[in-house]
Amino acid sequence: MPGLCVCAVQMIRGVVSSIKLFICFFLLLALPHLAFSGTLGESADFPEEESRVISPVLVFHEFGRNVLGSITYNYGLNFLGAGASTWASIETGLDWSWRNAAYNSAWLPGAGLPLLFAGYLVPVVTPLAAYLAGIKLSDSRLQIVALGLGQSFLITQTFHIPLKMITGRSVPGIISDVFFEPGSTRDRRTNDFSGEFDWFTLSFYDGWPSGHTACAFSAAAFIAEIYDDRPMLKLGVYAYAVLMGLSVSVNAHWVSDSIAGALYGYAVGKAVGRSYARLLGKNQDKSKVSLYCTLNTIGAVISY
Repeated sequence: MPGLCVCAVQMIRGVVSSIKLFICFFLLLALPHLAFSGTLGESADFPEEESRVISPVLVFHEFGRNVLGSITYNYGLNFLGAGASTWASIETGLDWSWRNAAYNSAWLPGAGLPLLFAGYLVPVVTPLAAYLAGIKLSDSRLQIVALGLGQSFLITQTFHIPLKMITGRSVPGIISDVFFEPGSTRDRRTNDFSGEFDWFTLSFYDGWPSGHTACAFSAAAFIAEIYDDRPMLKLGVYAYAVLMGLSVSVNAHWVSDSIAGALYGYAVGKAVGRSYARLLGKNQDKSKVSLYCTLNTIGAVISY
């Protein structure tokens, strides 16, 4: 029976990896057309009736602009901070100390496993369930929010898959014999290997940054931007994101992987959230400087 479970999990991981590759290559091919040829549903003028089904194509609303907006959010400091914080965590020994604390703990790695498992499912299941619920409840706004949540996941994948494939960072080797992480083994080395990167290894299962944390923070930032008048909801989604980052940092990732994922995931969620908030007529863009692209031009808009 354990052997069957491992085989089943490996098959699931294989399917997930194939989906990730498909998403990556699809976005690479489609990005120039989706990004720079205008927007989908640019106007917030939707019919008054709440019963219509919103096309799933709206998941690509202002897709390219939101990719650029994610990078330029906070003047690019979130992405720069992801790299800088990782370097600092390695150089100061924070990564190694954090890893050893988890490695030598009898309960910390296991305590984080439920959220590690949930992190594979929640980013996909949540927008799909919300979209179907919106159709069932004849709620067009819920459908739009669900599609925006889906876009935040897609853009997060657009960044995190290539980053993992390029950097090839070694895993901390804290856990082993976990049924949904069949390749994990405890690394018994006593020397600090937190700075070990196998560049261009083309593996996107593990490594830098943490996709679990990035997806959690992008979703949290998106929801907080859409429902900015609901403080308890915002507190709840950010608490989930923080717990996700902490959970994976004690079993599957270095703590700097989680910090990096949180920083750029937050930027993605804010950019996508503002885009869909405008679509829903909730607010105007809060950015003073924003970039735009078409097939022939690139420029900046300064608001004052």
